[in-house]
Amino acid sequence: MNIRHISLAVFCTLLCFLFVGCGSSASFTWKLSRVPSNLDPQIASESPELIAVTNLYRGLTRIDESGEPILDCAESYTVSSDGCTYTFTLKDGLSYTKLKRHEKEYPLTAQDFVFGMQRVFMPETNSPYSSTFLNIKNAKEVLNGTMSPEQLGVSAPDDHTVVFQLEQPDSEFLAKLSQAGAMPCNQEFFESSGGAYGLTAQYTLANGSFYLYNWNENGLFLRRSTTGNQIGSLRLVIDTDTASDSSSSSGSTVSSSSQSGVQKILDGIATAAIDNASVAGNLPSIPYTATTWALVFNCENPQLAPIDVRKALISSAVSVSFALPADFSAAEGLLPPAITLNGESYRSQVGNQLPAISGNSKDLCRTGLESAGLKRFDNIQILIPQGSNYRELMDQINQTWQQDLGSFSAYFSIKELPLDELLSTVESGNYQIALIPFTITSNNPLELLNQFSNGGITFDAIPDYDTALAKAASSLELSATDVAALENLLLKQASVYPLWYQQEALILAQGVDHVVFQPFGPILDLTWATYTK
Repeated sequence: MNIRHISLAVFCTLLCFLFVGCGSSASFTWKLSRVPSNLDPQIASESPELIAVTNLYRGLTRIDESGEPILDCAESYTVSSDGCTYTFTLKDGLSYTKLKRHEKEYPLTAQDFVFGMQRVFMPETNSPYSSTFLNIKNAKEVLNGTMSPEQLGVSAPDDHTVVFQLEQPDSEFLAKLSQAGAMPCNQEFFESSGGAYGLTAQYTLANGSFYLYNWNENGLFLRRSTTGNQIGSLRLVIDTDTASDSSSSSGSTVSSSSQSGVQKILDGIATAAIDNASVAGNLPSIPYTATTWALVFNCENPQLAPIDVRKALISSAVSVSFALPADFSAAEGLLPPAITLNGESYRSQVGNQLPAISGNSKDLCRTGLESAGLKRFDNIQILIPQGSNYRELMDQINQTWQQDLGSFSAYFSIKELPLDELLSTVESGNYQIALIPFTITSNNPLELLNQFSNGGITFDAIPDYDTALAKAASSLELSATDVAALENLLLKQASVYPLWYQQEALILAQGVDHVVFQPFGPILDLTWATYTK
């Protein structure tokens, strides 16, 4: 056998390893920066855990390939005429998967959905889903301890019926019930764990289409019985090359190699990865835009404290005719296009929110510096992430600042830092100007906007902003108008200015189909996933 034939044999072996699991069913490999540490769905909030519990558990509803909630454990449901009472009837034959490590079998009944939701509001749970379901009757009171969990507006009249009582109608309620926090939890099993629920296989009781096969320091391995060409196993394994992998659990958009995700797929060591959308080639992909690149100004710096100085810098920066990389496009606001409100793209609802800046940049700069008792800039440094694209983009802006505002000594130095170090430096306030990405991990616009509360990373207390933010956070159904008002308040202050959106994609191996993907996390659901040779 010659070398070429040996290489072909090795390649075929890799493909078999990638796609063949138990029996003849295909295996799906996803690389992570760390192994999931907890399989308790009521507290799962980061990508490794969310992917695991999404495939290990079934809720009353589930998000399908079109992004719509469909019934899962529920056979049917009704809604009262006032839109405040949802009554679900469970399917017959629901059960938990009994593992060898379990001492006994536990029934799955409507009460398990009730107890799971009660746990969301128990203070000791510290669940990230309490705000999502705050519209349930008495939820606020249970959360603050003035009512018992049993008084929460969720009940089980019998083993097959779950009833939710809401404070007011919620058009997104069915979609919310597909989230991890709404998964069932058997109270007897939970209490028998002695505080170790979800921390080991022995104390994990799941009801999903996949079951827990193995869990160790190298990864989490799930399997299921399959029919046809369904994918039969999910391997969540440690990525030994996280420094150059843009498919890490953090969802970071910055990697040392734009080809890293695709290369892992082509090399047969991953079935899917996050990478720049433009490098997908002929591989199937699901593009999305969840990252906004923006300039941020430290308003505690006396030279940048005057709003006219910041407006001058922004006005000059936006005059640049950028030669943008393939996956970049001009921003229309701080919140990226992937965010949806009430089932529609937020950006398409509100349009371009970038404020117009009137006045000549030189005049603005002169007025601003004089108001601070200054005549020129001194020792301003711009921080950017490491990577040629970011340096080239920032160089274009910096050169324009020198041309437009050079009479004020606008000769700024540029320093490149690893992304994690850059973000921590900005958060600490030890910077003057920075170019940073805002990548959100949930479909909640307030997650990003909260970073600017109480002055936030720009150290600029914006009049009325915190009050409006608190009001929006307490709203049971956030509107695009409310969010746009917040976005406008923030952007008019000129302490942060969005420049570009960056498009990425979930890229899949050839033959893989029907993966339900949520970019916030990210989360992958293989309920309907198939592999066709």
